[in-house]
Amino acid sequence: MFKKILSLALVAMLLMSLVAIGASAAQVEVADEAAAADDVASQGAEADVASTGAGMVYFDASSCGWEGASSILFYISDIKNGELAAWGSKKKLGGTSNDGGKTWEFDAAGLGVTDGNVYIIIFNNYDTSAETYQLLMDTSCFGDTASADPNKMIENPVDSNKKSMEARWNSGKLGPRLQISSIGNIVGDTIPSNTTAYEMFVLFLSSKGNDGLENALKFNGKDVKTTIDEVAKALGLSQDEVNKAIIEARDTGNPSTGDKQDWTKDYPVDEGSGGGGGSTSSTSGGSTSSTSGGGSTSGGGSGSSTTKSGSASNTQTGQEETILFIMLGVMVLAAGVIFFVRKKERA
Repeated sequence: MFKKILSLALVAMLLMSLVAIGASAAQVEVADEAAAADDVASQGAEADVASTGAGMVYFDASSCGWEGASSILFYISDIKNGELAAWGSKKKLGGTSNDGGKTWEFDAAGLGVTDGNVYIIIFNNYDTSAETYQLLMDTSCFGDTASADPNKMIENPVDSNKKSMEARWNSGKLGPRLQISSIGNIVGDTIPSNTTAYEMFVLFLSSKGNDGLENALKFNGKDVKTTIDEVAKALGLSQDEVNKAIIEARDTGNPSTGDKQDWTKDYPVDEGSGGGGGSTSSTSGGSTSSTSGGGSTSGGGSGSSTTKSGSASNTQTGQEETILFIMLGVMVLAAGVIFFVRKKERA
């Protein structure tokens, strides 16, 4: 009698284990199917960006008297990686209008604007070649409309003889890109998120070419100390930051010869006071080169990457624990049955 009951208990344990494993497999399969469905939905949402207009930006041509233009071009450049389409690529940069030329729209996402990068956008009148000053943009500007004010002109950061209309997003997001012009003036009012005022200042002091201190001194009629002090004040830098920047820039070499330049003869600096400077919001990796209406010579945008999270792995771990508890319960139950049966037989 005891052997029969023991056999039945073992059979029951085996059957319950198989049922538990089957239920776990079914639940894991459901979790996998749910994860796959999430992937499909996510891919569908990404595919709908262009079709639903989620990546569009707009320009109010009537704000500056451009409503009669045959086309408005949307020039977009990644501050760090360069232009997404060459300045002359009119087919790629041209917007479309559905209200007789008063408002123009452009698929910025379709051109390559992705999350995490910082861009400038310039609106260009195809007929007159008139253009707006560089307006900062990122994916938070999707769906926003920019307007330009012909009564507010901003100096071209590369060619001080040219000026462009100020443009701003109607939402108030971001603003005209703040830069140090070729003659040492501060133009624009918004520092890109991938650089700081201090980093811009160091580059201005040490830069080669037409966008640094060396070039500014050729045309602004000011001495070294006056130019440096005025730029630093406009950027909101402290004297300690100025001293630190001068030492840092001096040690990078003379812009013309590459040799170290003795800045102390033109701007005496206490070598011991240069520490501790710099902005606390410093962000590395940003480009501080100026981009004019002629466009940037470097190209290429960066692709986007999507991070997806799911709960499939956690679900499987939970099922394994459930199986373990069920099997332990069955074993305890079988042990109890055996104990009572043997006790009854002895009695």
